[in-house]
Amino acid sequence: MAEGLNRVMLLGNLGADPELRMTSGGQAVLKLRLATSETYLDKNRARQERTEWHNVVIWGKRAEALAKILTKGSRIFVEGGLR
Repeated sequence: MAEGLNRVMLLGNLGADPELRMTSGGQAVLKLRLATSETYLDKNRARQERTEWHNVVIWGKRAEALAKILTKGSRIFVEGGLR
């Protein structure tokens, strides 16, 4: 049997400033609220927009580095897996 695939790619804007915290063991954790939007035509041919919100968690040194440069409204591309 083949193994599964758990891969996600998101392109959107941050809805709030990221929250950087440290675990009791000293590991950095960065929490982001990412909004992705898409436009489509409804059955009346009117353009509609749908926004989905995603909770993204980043760990370690990457979390510490991104916390210094990301702010509300930043446009980012995220690639990873669902947990």
